[in-house]
Amino acid sequence: MKSKLFVIGKPIKHSRSPIIHNFWIEKFSLNASYNKLEVDKTEIKDLIQQVRDGKIKGLNVTIPYKKIMADFVDEVEESVLRSNAINTVYRVKDKIIGANTDGIGFISSLKKDLNFTINSNTNVMCIGAGGAAYGIVSSLIDSSPNTINIINRTKSSGIKLIKHFEKFTQSKKIFETSLLGLNPNNDIDLLVNCTSCGMNGKNPLAIELTSMKKKSLVYDIVYEPALTPLMKLAIDNQLQNTNGLYMLARQAAESFNKWFGIMPEDSHINEIIKIMKND
Repeated sequence: MKSKLFVIGKPIKHSRSPIIHNFWIEKFSLNASYNKLEVDKTEIKDLIQQVRDGKIKGLNVTIPYKKIMADFVDEVEESVLRSNAINTVYRVKDKIIGANTDGIGFISSLKKDLNFTINSNTNVMCIGAGGAAYGIVSSLIDSSPNTINIINRTKSSGIKLIKHFEKFTQSKKIFETSLLGLNPNNDIDLLVNCTSCGMNGKNPLAIELTSMKKKSLVYDIVYEPALTPLMKLAIDNQLQNTNGLYMLARQAAESFNKWFGIMPEDSHINEIIKIMKND
């Protein structure tokens, strides 16, 4: 019987996850299929039951259900306790497990695709304090950067994020928070857009990059369009930059491994990134 997997959310049309997973399913000759499924919140309980019954092998979860999914699973991984969000659901024996692969996907993309290493001297600026920021910061703190400055429209949300993560890090000095509108200076080594600003070319961030040093990296987790408004700004300022395709592929590989026990190699990840770039 063919194993069924889905990415669920609302809306879901934008998701490129089926391109990635069906490529690897074919690559490893697995009897499975992966599709998009737009669902209402009322349908989630039944979907989880289908995972429990073995009718569905696993799920990816996207907006707006990443946070509420914890109410439907039996257990969560440490990654969920830290990120407050679930993007992957899988079954182990009779237990339904929730995981978050966003953070590890982000860090993996820095190391393996962008040759960027975070150490005790690295200063990071994260724009946004929503679900994506939680996933990314949850893994960033493991690399013990010098500072993580959270820039957000409302300072209270930035403070809430910091309070959540202070219990997971030894140092309380690592975090700072500022209101949206603060431009990165020459201390910033890594700038990460954790918001949807710039998606489909709309609502671009109002930000100046002129003071950033040339060896800094501008990382936009948005991947549609491929050349985002923030990336254009980085190019104008001769800064290294990337969109979210590397993170998308790397977090997908972690999910794939949880479902099938197969970790796509770097060559398999590079193949699908190339396909998506040309898509």
